[in-house]
Amino acid sequence: MGRIKRYRTALSRHHRSKGHGIHSPFAFNFVRFVLREKSSYYCYDSMKQLRQMVINTLHGVKNHPRVISFKGMKMLFRITNFFNPTHILQVGSCYGMTAATMLEVSSRSSLLLYEPHLDAYQVLGRVLSPYLDRLDCYNDLSVSLDDYCRNLGTGEVPFVMVNMVPGSVDGDQLSAWLLLLLKGECVIVIRNISRNDSVKDLWRLLKNAMTHGQSFTNEKTAVIVSMKKFNLEHFFLWF
Repeated sequence: MGRIKRYRTALSRHHRSKGHGIHSPFAFNFVRFVLREKSSYYCYDSMKQLRQMVINTLHGVKNHPRVISFKGMKMLFRITNFFNPTHILQVGSCYGMTAATMLEVSSRSSLLLYEPHLDAYQVLGRVLSPYLDRLDCYNDLSVSLDDYCRNLGTGEVPFVMVNMVPGSVDGDQLSAWLLLLLKGECVIVIRNISRNDSVKDLWRLLKNAMTHGQSFTNEKTAVIVSMKKFNLEHFFLWF
């Protein structure tokens, strides 16, 4: 969705984001007390400092990918905190900032990071150094997906966060794997929808393939909660 269309739908999205017209108790609570939660959490100050460190490090670097906003970091923390996953799969590094944000939720959680260009940004190692005992990095998508599936405990719901879509072959493999996850139960967070056409295409593919569960989006970030106990619903919101 383009910026102009987002502004045209702003009033209806903002109205529903306050809970109006949302009948599902889960969706109402998720929207009001996770996506739009205003209270401060213990780690917000350190997250803000981390973001500023990355910005300072990248100063003078031309054409570098956009740094996640502080608002985006806080929202990602709240989403992860709500589901509290033991094992997380992240696709695309975002300078390690999203991984660090999610790993702040619990000292018992671990994260598997797929990044095809691990050596591209030196700041990545600096950001992730406090979490190395709970972090595995891969530049091979097939191996990362296999290892992640092996790490999941019996009955554990996969939690996947997508920052980017790798090129052609790997992108097709990622899409096919996520489509398989949707047949069962999983949580998928997708970022950069408005900034990257490949990510936007992945979001649309997954949304259209859903047969149960709920999705929540502001067309910048999307959260898919694929749970069989939920009837299929899509929420277009302001958050």
